[in-house]
Amino acid sequence: MNFLSIDVGTTCCKCQVFSQKGEILAYRSEEYTLVERRGEKYVDIAGICARVKEMIAFAATKGELASLCISTIGESFVLLDKADTILFEPMLYTDPRGKEEAEDILQRFGAEYLFSRVGVLPQSMYSISKLLWIKKHHPQIFAKADKVMLLCDYLGYILTGQRVIDYGLASRTGVFQVWNKCFDRDILSAYDIPVEFFSEPKSAGSIVGRLKEEIRSELKICGDCVVVLGSHDQICATLGAGAINAGDAVDGMGTVECITALFDEKTSDVQMGLQGFPCVPYVRDGMYCTYMLNYTCGQLVKWFKNEIVHGYAGKEDSFFAYIEKGMKEGPTGILTLPYFSGAATPYQNIQAKGAILNLTEKSTDSDLYKSVLEGTAMEMRLNAEKAKKYGIAVKSAVATGGGSNSSKWLTIKADIQNIPIRTLRSSEGGLCGCAVLQAVATGAAKNLDEAVRIFVQYKDEYLPDAARHAAYEGQYRKYKKIYRAVKEFY
Repeated sequence: MNFLSIDVGTTCCKCQVFSQKGEILAYRSEEYTLVERRGEKYVDIAGICARVKEMIAFAATKGELASLCISTIGESFVLLDKADTILFEPMLYTDPRGKEEAEDILQRFGAEYLFSRVGVLPQSMYSISKLLWIKKHHPQIFAKADKVMLLCDYLGYILTGQRVIDYGLASRTGVFQVWNKCFDRDILSAYDIPVEFFSEPKSAGSIVGRLKEEIRSELKICGDCVVVLGSHDQICATLGAGAINAGDAVDGMGTVECITALFDEKTSDVQMGLQGFPCVPYVRDGMYCTYMLNYTCGQLVKWFKNEIVHGYAGKEDSFFAYIEKGMKEGPTGILTLPYFSGAATPYQNIQAKGAILNLTEKSTDSDLYKSVLEGTAMEMRLNAEKAKKYGIAVKSAVATGGGSNSSKWLTIKADIQNIPIRTLRSSEGGLCGCAVLQAVATGAAKNLDEAVRIFVQYKDEYLPDAARHAAYEGQYRKYKKIYRAVKEFY
């Protein structure tokens, strides 16, 4: 019995085939580009569908598939008519269209009302804002609309004919009631949007349906392969890192950094929403998660490497070997505010700028590089401290993404954040999370706890050093003051 996990990103699709014993039998990755329509860029939904089918066919050559599960990016949606013709392709979540509509939602309903119901405050990124933008600017297109589907439920629909979306992804529409697990009819009716536009919400790990006969024939699928409902890529990656209890957290150290933290106490404190922390239903019933964001993580390292040092490696084999060789023990004393692409949580200020303070003529390139690593670690500690006010305690973290390959960086993070940090056997946590969901759905595991023990395997652990943590405290106290001190210069 094999499980196929597929992760669909903005420009890349990945898959892994797992055995029911947790072995990784095969891996494949395919890229695609964004498409341009009317001068705007969109997610290549046709390219995604083609890649997903290719990966299913590829996985079928590795043995009989019991099931498949897909994780995807959030917010972006496909608008269809009654004949399932695509009326409007998926806009990127970074697309500014929908800003005015988000402001209108906030003004009409108010922050406290909205956060207490849908767990987020309006932004242009959420599906509802962009849907209202289409309605306003393309009324003839909107008049033909019959279905709104995010990428995960759309792919499930293509494969099975069933329209089902999980609670976590549904919450990324900005119009899903977190506590009642249903789309908010009051908000939708205020804008004359039928709730039937959206797919049926169910918990991640539910059975969506069996592959359609034409799909089975086209892809040469043997056996009774079913589609198991996946979720938002952040949620699947968190599950794939073994996070299933309150206090667990996963630190995705990619181009952008995102800590997904779990908690089990309901909160409707609007201040949480105003600081940008959403309240999202998790895959385990009664559990919730939130996202703590820093817009520059690997991006900031890339900037330093390419724009400041220009890839210089001295006599070493690589830039990283050169730059890390010169890193001294202990805090640098240099303060780097990592807002080079604006501030995410908790300040929510896209106009914010980066800053580097306390340089002297004795500061070296390795000192400056280490301060970048320190700054990103301090920013995530700041986020965790702010989130703690809402009953969210980050007691440990599992690091994923490209940054998790740096032992120096993880050591710094453990010392500054004062929590143990572990890494995984594979950085593809989202694919592992999909396998966990499939194991439970097909009966290969009794519950999430057993499935996590089978599929989640850890590699290294970084424990905080008490002396180094104490040494960083002075630098961190200064770090917390930088944003407000330099804000007037933006």
